[in-house]
Amino acid sequence: MSQQKSTVEQFYKALGSGDSGAMSALIADDIVATAHGSSLLSGQRGYAEVLEALGMLSQITKNGIRFEVISMTEEENRVSCEVAGTSELVTGQAYNNEYHFLFRFRDGLISSIDEYFDTKLVDELFGPIMQAAE
Repeated sequence: MSQQKSTVEQFYKALGSGDSGAMSALIADDIVATAHGSSLLSGQRGYAEVLEALGMLSQITKNGIRFEVISMTEEENRVSCEVAGTSELVTGQAYNNEYHFLFRFRDGLISSIDEYFDTKLVDELFGPIMQAAE
């Protein structure tokens, strides 16, 4: 497995478990992470916001998210992944989403991420939890 693919595998472990220390070693200081669509989680995030998102996921899931890579393709400085995520929310509801991530690398670190997911599912399940926390 290439170094870039290995880094992506480590990314999913860190993201799924909410491990900000591991995540910080994988992403560039000037990372641009874009969650596409129009959900409450959509938008661009920088380094600090990516690490903050780990904390949010840890607070709304019982045991994080288990990511299973369905396919991973690498070309030049890009790795494209189809991923299935499964978890249980603090409400007891199942949160099972499908994702596509496009990672770009610079100097061995993830410099950008484009993420696509079922935005309606996120709004329906995360929305009430996040509103209750406000």
